[in-house]
This record gives sequence, structure tokens and C-alpha cells, in this order.
Amino acid sequence: MNVILKVLLAFGVGVGALMGVQTLWLTSIQQQLASSTTGIPKFDSKPLPTMDASKLTEAMYPKIDPKLGQNAAIGTLNRQIDISINAGKMVPLPPNIPGFRR
Repeated sequence: MNVILKVLLAFGVGVGALMGVQTLWLTSIQQQLASSTTGIPKFDSKPLPTMDASKLTEAMYPKIDPKLGQNAAIGTLNRQIDISINAGKMVPLPPNIPGFRR
């Protein structure tokens, strides 16, 4: 019974000390905020820039050269050939074991 009372007393003292430290910290922060002279910064309003809607649509949908993709198939084939030629170089070599030939 004596141990239970000591545990409850220690728990109460710990909670009280924690609440006291938190209250002191909160009041010190509130005092610092109240004593500071800096407030919310104020900015001058500026007029919005004017924009032309026709230029906006031209920027969203630019004119594309019709001959742009004419040679795309040739480039794709060349790329596939290059990949297949270099595929053998991408295979890792087996580990070097003494006494065995590669």
C-alpha cells in the first residue's frame, strides 16, 4: 500500500512540474510576442498587367512546322539498330575464376 501511494505522489509531482514548466514557457513566449514591435508587413498594391488574349491562345497552341516529323521513321530505325549493336556490350562479364577460361 505504501508503494502505491509513493507512485501516485511521484506521478502527481511529475504532472504538476510538467504543467508548471509548460505554463512558464507559454507566458515567456506571450511576453516576447507582446513586446515585439514588428507587425504584419504592409505592401503597396500594384496594378495588374494588361494582357492580350489572342497572344495567350497563340502561346498555348504554337504553329508547328509540317515537315517536322518527316524523317522520324528513319531516325527510329537507326536508333534501334544502334541499340541492338551495343546490346552485347551491356551484358556483364562472368566473374573471374582462376583456372577457368572465359
